Amino acid sequence: MKDLTTDSAVIITIGNELLSGKTVDTNAAFIARRLAEIGIKTRRTITVGDEKREIQWGVREACSAAKIIVCTGGLGPTRDDISKHAVAEYFGKPLRVDRDQLRIVEQKFRSLGYKEMPKSNISQAEVPEGAVVFSNSKGTAPGLLIIDKGTYFFMLPGVPVEMKALMKEDVIPYLKKRLDSGETVLSRTIRTTGIGESKLAELLDPALSTLKDPEVAFLPDLFGVDVRLTTKVKSKSKLSPKIEKIEKEILKLASEYVFGFDDDTLESVIGSLLIKHNLTISIAESCTGGLVGNRITDSPGSSAYFERGVITYSNNSKVELLGVDPDVIENKGAVSEETAIQMAEGIKIRSRCEMGLSITGIAGPSGATTTKPVGLVYIAISDGFGTSVKKLQLRGDRERIKKQAAQAALNLIRIRLNDKNLYRN
Repeated sequence: MKDLTTDSAVIITIGNELLSGKTVDTNAAFIARRLAEIGIKTRRTITVGDEKREIQWGVREACSAAKIIVCTGGLGPTRDDISKHAVAEYFGKPLRVDRDQLRIVEQKFRSLGYKEMPKSNISQAEVPEGAVVFSNSKGTAPGLLIIDKGTYFFMLPGVPVEMKALMKEDVIPYLKKRLDSGETVLSRTIRTTGIGESKLAELLDPALSTLKDPEVAFLPDLFGVDVRLTTKVKSKSKLSPKIEKIEKEILKLASEYVFGFDDDTLESVIGSLLIKHNLTISIAESCTGGLVGNRITDSPGSSAYFERGVITYSNNSKVELLGVDPDVIENKGAVSEETAIQMAEGIKIRSRCEMGLSITGIAGPSGATTTKPVGLVYIAISDGFGTSVKKLQLRGDRERIKKQAAQAALNLIRIRLNDKNLYRN
């Protein structure tokens, strides 16, 4: 390192809404992942409310544990946004209005159609004396860096989209430059779905049990498990034979669960496969209420392969819009293998697409029976090779079941398109 004495960090997130449980703290996880990618380990995370005493306590604790601190929240223009004042006071740095930053904030308000900037927003141009200012491309509050006695204290807005932009555009490049020691941290993320963390770890144990380098981390969430491989190489190197070797071993053991790498998403991978095979798809959703279609259309250019999505929530809509046989619904139920098949085939025929997908289930908490419990989901996929259906029994609350079902539906499309007996890959 050039001027940092440690490769560890502490993250501080500020906000009463985080402590009350009204807002889930996703910022800390994002920051920790980005820091890890350049070889900085997060020693701890600290969450405090919008009170000066609490904020300064958090700052003191963080500074005692690491030389790199990343703090988010409390940089807005309202009365409860006191983070900047509390931190500046802690470091003994008086706040000054930065004229260049004030012009930037004023210009942003003009670009939004405001004749005048609210006076309260002048506070967003206040900067601790001597601080480095990072312009915020997604909002009005700039990012700040206070350097004090070897400590690098970054202050970022709490709004996730603003924080992420500043991390990508300013914080990470700044730290990479300061951390240059002739070595570069390389990481590779192998993305999996359809398998739990413990089962995946067990499956990969033959390849990872005695592995020292690269370092392996399992990163689970609701949708799957990422396996991150990290190592250090000479700064001019862009490849790591160590990572390439272990990646190949992981793919041999768990290829059926791997859907992509690094920044790939399941929906972007599906889009690429549909384009590759020159296919279009339409979707009929019931219990997921449009989540599958929403995720598919999150990918730019999805209009090239996504024709339509319908939410056939009621029994009558399944009959009218998809041509499901009323007798099938009456005798087998709306949540059944037979109904899912007819939904998939119906949306495929009506949209004139090469592929149709359907999903029907019981998200709960009501609607269950003794034979059809909450979490029962059927997903069907229909194409030129026929129709197949998958039965799932998911667990969790309504939101969790809907999200898991949508993920499983997307994964079923991926599996179908990767079937070498059906499609040439």
